Amino acid sequence: GDSEACLALVDAFLTQQPRGFSAPGGVGLVQTFGHTPPGGGGPCGPLCQLRPQCASYKCRHDPYDNAVAAIYLSRRGKLEEARKILDALSHYLYPQPGNLQLLRSAYTNSGAVIDWNIDTGNNAWVGMAYAHFAAASGEACYSAISKAILDAIVTQTQCVDGLGGFMGRMPRERGSYRATEHNIDMYAFARMLGEAGVQAQAAKFVSSMWQEDSQVYATGTKGHGQCDTGMSKTAPIAADTQFWNLLAEVDPVPARKRASAEKMLRSAGEGGLLAEDQDLLGDGARLLGVRFTSKGRGAQWENTASAVMGVGQYNAVYANGSTIGEPATDAMRAALLHQLAEYRAVLGSVRGGNFQAWLRGLHGASASWPYPGGSDTGLGWTYLRYAHTAATAWTGLMLLEA
Repeated sequence: GDSEACLALVDAFLTQQPRGFSAPGGVGLVQTFGHTPPGGGGPCGPLCQLRPQCASYKCRHDPYDNAVAAIYLSRRGKLEEARKILDALSHYLYPQPGNLQLLRSAYTNSGAVIDWNIDTGNNAWVGMAYAHFAAASGEACYSAISKAILDAIVTQTQCVDGLGGFMGRMPRERGSYRATEHNIDMYAFARMLGEAGVQAQAAKFVSSMWQEDSQVYATGTKGHGQCDTGMSKTAPIAADTQFWNLLAEVDPVPARKRASAEKMLRSAGEGGLLAEDQDLLGDGARLLGVRFTSKGRGAQWENTASAVMGVGQYNAVYANGSTIGEPATDAMRAALLHQLAEYRAVLGSVRGGNFQAWLRGLHGASASWPYPGGSDTGLGWTYLRYAHTAATAWTGLMLLEA
């Protein structure tokens, strides 16, 4: 449909999505998973029932989803809405004035920590959100917070060895691995702040992860010791690692970009990430997207929107008339807009079933079961059939690009 009408739906979802009430005198973070859409998790009884408000009794509020939402709202010119999100994030970044603490991965609606991991990538996205807002508003204090986040990540995670780059998780004993995706995030973040040295460190690592034999970027290193250089032979190929590299322009070799994207835009049977899901609980539409990883099952729509953007960026800059993936990315874009029209949001997954159904599926239940418990990431969690903040905000960013 008309892209302005679609953008208005994204605006409405992000500004009306429930908030935590943790920041003194203000609204808190945006809830990650929203209401269940019509049809819920399906008609199969205990394995289909979804909580109506959010995925578990403690609703998640992820800084990553909030960062993507704030970037979208800043780009869209909705600065007061973006400011509310950033001020809620500041509440967690500065438990005491002047003492920056990097963010945990998720909080409850009352502000308690629900996921204790401190991830490099999530914090880099938060830093980028402050930088986008500072650029749009001209307010220097937000750019100072952005720089403080970058400095804290670099100090705690950098590796000075032949691979370079930054480790994935803090505190140190929790995550000595280096993730390609986190280093793509760090590259993009450092580039926004003009920090060429940090940019070069991240780019060095991402380039070193290119696998000539399989024509994809490896997901990262093992994490047995500080700055482990060992490579996992069993780690799945991740969608964001391939497509965000196109968006962020990290690895300068166009042939690699083309090869990895072309491979990922094949069906699962051909070694790619494409997945077509039928929205059995909606209008039955067949919707094309990408899986979260090569071990995942079902389309994950946040990654689908970023894939459309990444391939579009490649085609605009490097294709020289020989574009890649356009039938697939056109269908993926249409699938995202179909959900916006149908649900006034983009979902984490259109596949029914709940967490219990997903757990059963991990233990050999039939793959043809129509309500498998959402879209399995292949990494030990799943996205269920809920309106999803990150997927909706990424779809908004996709619409702003073209």
